[in-house]
Amino acid sequence: MSDNQPGAHGQPGQPGAPATTQDGKGGIGGIGGSRRTIAVVIGALVVVGAAIGGFFLVGPGAGTEYKMTTPKTLAGEYERDGKGEKGDGKAFGNKKVPGMKSSADVSAEYKAGTTKKLQLGGAYGTVENPEKAVDWVFEQTDKSLKTETGAKAEGKPKKFTPSGFDGDVLKCQEYKISSMSLAMCGWSDASTVGTVSSMNMTSDGTSTLPVDLKKSAEVAAKVRKDALVEAG
Repeated sequence: MSDNQPGAHGQPGQPGAPATTQDGKGGIGGIGGSRRTIAVVIGALVVVGAAIGGFFLVGPGAGTEYKMTTPKTLAGEYERDGKGEKGDGKAFGNKKVPGMKSSADVSAEYKAGTTKKLQLGGAYGTVENPEKAVDWVFEQTDKSLKTETGAKAEGKPKKFTPSGFDGDVLKCQEYKISSMSLAMCGWSDASTVGTVSSMNMTSDGTSTLPVDLKKSAEVAAKVRKDALVEAG
């Protein structure tokens, strides 16, 4: 599939070490410090996209109804930044979504203009309990983000049912790094589990706009619709 180029050894590209959020004096320092924090927030998006593939191990995948792709455009405004990655899951550890047998995992970065960034990640196969799968993914993401970037979850994932969403469950969560925020939404249905993490920066690129989880859920529903295709 042209939009989904295999990564090395079937593993989606892993992020480099996140940039430090502190200046030489040990604190968040002025615009320079803000830009470094932005770099960490952007890194957190990549952590989600890269880590999500690690949650899926290969299985028979019988009865698949949909498969996930990384199209060039998502939600009408996000353009893919680079190539989409596709893996077979074999490069990852022993973690797996409870009750899921996956055929493949995908991930890709997207942007809209210079202020909006989005990361898509997920897998397709068969899912026995969609809500349990989404909750587990959020639990693992909490751990990954805290370890890799210091991001902390704000409250608990909230369930949304935006217009046009026909999956089984869609939940969204805000994460904070210093005073900056990103949103992650996760969905699941009988054959896919996916995440959409996003951040909206101010025009000067030194901070992030407040997270609106309802709007994030609406974007996630559009992303899902664009990324899923019927399995042939």
